[in-house]
Amino acid sequence: MWSTASSPCQAASVRTLRFDGETDDEFRNRAERAGQIARLLVEGCLRNRDVRELIADPILPYTEEPLRRWPIVRIEYEQAFAVGTIGECLDATKHKHWGDGPWILPLEPDDPVSAERILYVYKPESLYNRRFEQRRRLKELLGKKHRPLVGKAMRMRKKDYLAGLTTDDVRAVRERIKVEPGDLWRAARGKLFLVLPPRIVQLEFDFGD
Repeated sequence: MWSTASSPCQAASVRTLRFDGETDDEFRNRAERAGQIARLLVEGCLRNRDVRELIADPILPYTEEPLRRWPIVRIEYEQAFAVGTIGECLDATKHKHWGDGPWILPLEPDDPVSAERILYVYKPESLYNRRFEQRRRLKELLGKKHRPLVGKAMRMRKKDYLAGLTTDDVRAVRERIKVEPGDLWRAARGKLFLVLPPRIVQLEFDFGD
């Protein structure tokens, strides 16, 4: 049975949770659904591998009790998701342009969780991830001396960027990326996706004894 508040203060508190014009049955059903959702979020949080490790670490101040009150969740968008408490994630992502969302979902068992910060995870097929991976590969190909060219392209207008390049910069771009500097500027800003040489991976062979 749904019991009523036993004091004026409790009654006022309950009324503040109700929508204007909401009937007793509508309020009861909504509250029950909210309770079910809360249980799913807590269960997902406590099943997560990283969360279990944080709780088990004697150095960190992680226990189940506060996590049951403020579970770590997955705030999902079309192109990425954030991992943290609901309020923190919604506030941190309110100015992000990640497509449709947000959706509040339970953590998956293998979602990454940090003890100190909110984590952003870009989906492999997302535009954000493609841009990030391309910029990282451009820096690798340009090498230590010329990798700052990628960061400068992100900050500078094209005209100023091209005017500030040295002869050595231009040669490095043409020889290592196989494009003109203008195309490097566009690629660094995610306006152009290049076909770049794949990473060379060192393989190990087992020749037996």
